[in-house]
Amino acid sequence: MQKSFFTHLIFKISIIGLLLAMLMTSCKEKEVPKINIDGKTIKEIKANIIYTVDGQSVTLNEDSISKIFYLVRHAEKDTSIAGDPPLTEEGINRATTIADIMRGTRIDAIYSTMTLRTMFTVDSLSDIKAMQILPYDNKTLKETLEKVKYDDEYNRIFMVGHSNTIPSITNTLAGRDIFTKIFDESDYGNFIIVVANKSGTTDVFKLRY
Repeated sequence: MQKSFFTHLIFKISIIGLLLAMLMTSCKEKEVPKINIDGKTIKEIKANIIYTVDGQSVTLNEDSISKIFYLVRHAEKDTSIAGDPPLTEEGINRATTIADIMRGTRIDAIYSTMTLRTMFTVDSLSDIKAMQILPYDNKTLKETLEKVKYDDEYNRIFMVGHSNTIPSITNTLAGRDIFTKIFDESDYGNFIIVVANKSGTTDVFKLRY
């Protein structure tokens, strides 16, 4: 009788072990690999979903997000004008594209340096969001970044800068070296998203537009 009891118990334990193994295997099969969209062209952002023009998408987990930073260099400038040049027609079209990309998602603040080329780059965006553009100075950039990183007032921040500042701004907000050099003078198409998580980690998406 005792032998029969232990035999039955061992059989039950074996069955439970087999079921647990099958469950763990099933969970592994359902794990979705992280989609790498670096280098892809962004189409739009709706709520917390980033869509690319080739049909891929990445959903950001609202519960884990502390802040999101959207970073771009100013659009194409008129190089025939010295000093403080405005945008070219191509640059104006790029500014409209920015507004279209961001139309369906939340922004709490728009930051720009006080130059025509940067202000005009986010002019359409500020119009559709009915928001003022907040100025910042490259001379006090460190203080500005400290403010946007730790100020609880703004958690979804769009910032436009320059070829020699957006890479370093990205590195500062990401907490690590994402870029090791400045953008080429002819490169206007970078669209960077830095996601600061509540855990203290950051995710960076290096996109094009």
